[in-house]
Amino acid sequence: MGKAGKVKAYLTVYMTLSLTVLLAVVMVLLTGVKKNTIRMEEELALNTAGNSALAEYDQELFRQYDLFFIDTSYGTDHARTEKIGDHVMNYANKNLENTKLFESKMICADIQEVELATDNGGEVLKQQIIDYEKNYFGIEALEQLFSDYKWSETEEIGEEELIQKRDENADKLSKEKPPVRTVEKERYHEESGEMEIYEEKEEVSIEDPAAYVNELRKRGILSLVVDDTSKISGKAIRPEEYVSHRSDLLQGTGLLQERKKEISFLGKSEEKILLNAYIFQKYGYYGRAKENGALEYQVEYLLGNKGSDIENLRVVVRKLVLLREAANAVYLYGDVTKKAEISAMAASVSAVTLAPYLQPLLETSILFAWAYIESIQDVKLLLDGGKVPILKTVSDWQTDLDSILNFAGASVSREETQGLTYQQYLSVLLLAEQDKELLPPMMDVMEMDIRKTIYHENFRMDGCASGFRIAAEFEDSSGNCSFLRSYYY
Repeated sequence: MGKAGKVKAYLTVYMTLSLTVLLAVVMVLLTGVKKNTIRMEEELALNTAGNSALAEYDQELFRQYDLFFIDTSYGTDHARTEKIGDHVMNYANKNLENTKLFESKMICADIQEVELATDNGGEVLKQQIIDYEKNYFGIEALEQLFSDYKWSETEEIGEEELIQKRDENADKLSKEKPPVRTVEKERYHEESGEMEIYEEKEEVSIEDPAAYVNELRKRGILSLVVDDTSKISGKAIRPEEYVSHRSDLLQGTGLLQERKKEISFLGKSEEKILLNAYIFQKYGYYGRAKENGALEYQVEYLLGNKGSDIENLRVVVRKLVLLREAANAVYLYGDVTKKAEISAMAASVSAVTLAPYLQPLLETSILFAWAYIESIQDVKLLLDGGKVPILKTVSDWQTDLDSILNFAGASVSREETQGLTYQQYLSVLLLAEQDKELLPPMMDVMEMDIRKTIYHENFRMDGCASGFRIAAEFEDSSGNCSFLRSYYY
């Protein structure tokens, strides 16, 4: 063989070896492409399935409360978070049915973490409400809303200290020994057969002008502030059936880590205002009942947590009367003219009872009695649709001092009144509540109303999920592949 032939032979061998290596590389690349294609398809199927599971939010909860939650009972009697995984697997495998080339199949869908509405005392629910309100208002409207709530930043009245002072004064007055006076009396003397005059000491009863009002405090409060109590809602529920009273709540894992990392530009006070705004958008109250609600006075339920509308209204009215009594007492302490009237009445009574040392105690008793009567008028006006300022002026005062002696209720006029409305006073009470006290009864009301709709007889908020983390495993022609993904609203 010549030299040229040898070179051709070498080239042939070289090309053969090179092609073998090249084919091996190509095969590896093709295998990698296939494997990555399978993985991408499986991941897409998982993402589609996860989002499809989120799309199964409870429509009634959305319709009434604009909330996105998966009811993990799926219309059955029992809520189970594992059902989310079953639905994800079903959706994923349906998406993969037409891919005969790779024969992928999800074989495991393990829900490792899940956010339930009731987790962390309702923090999961609160987060979604805050997100809803931010989107509902927008930046400019939010700024206006926060500005509108400036009225809630009133000075502290110090209700507890004032009421404590009232009670301590009443206790001291009740423990005071009645003054004693000497009186002349006549009696028949048997020996002389004549009438004789003798002296005898007797106790003088302390006539407290506030006694009538103190008895009035023990009466049913609603009859004092509502002209026709028969018009008050008679709706009632069984509190033990709802979230705030149940002990068998399902437990999730709380907010997902991804959600915790989301930065909010709102502070605690702003979040509280948004929660407050949401309540008045979605819940009914006295004067504006929610149509077809299990309870008509739902905001009052948040503050009273009792089993009937009338009980909850009674709780709120007592709170408002207490708030107004303290505010009215502050006003009376600062009004020189009215303070003089009070002093004059106390001086007159103490003089008649021969106990001038009782005048300071009587003054305090009369002052709080007058403040209470004024408070009854205030709350009556609020329930009638009028307005009452937190701190009054002379022109805002409604009653006279003689009212404490025979008060039987007086008509009120809401015309040309100024100050805060009943709704705004409810806001004051709500803003004073801690979230952990407010969120559970909020969920109670949601359960009450949703259960009144078809297919929701066993609805429970602790079975409602707003997000989940899933560990999914696929089986395909190239082996098994696992993914860990989170999905939430």
